[in-house]
Amino acid sequence: MLMVPVIWLMVVIGVYIAALRSGMRALQWAVAALFTGPLLLPLFNSYKRLAIHRARVKNASLFRP
Repeated sequence: MLMVPVIWLMVVIGVYIAALRSGMRALQWAVAALFTGPLLLPLFNSYKRLAIHRARVKNASLFRP
């Protein structure tokens, strides 16, 4: 029975660190992970990919001679 809270807490810490490394709102994602646990991981991964894509497109420059 002790494994479930430990895994839940590890997910919260992992999501917090991943959000910090990706430049997203870390505290917001950690609180969401606290309430939903591992069920948040697919949503988090999708949002992270979208945020990285937005950052790359925003910083990309078009070649116009």
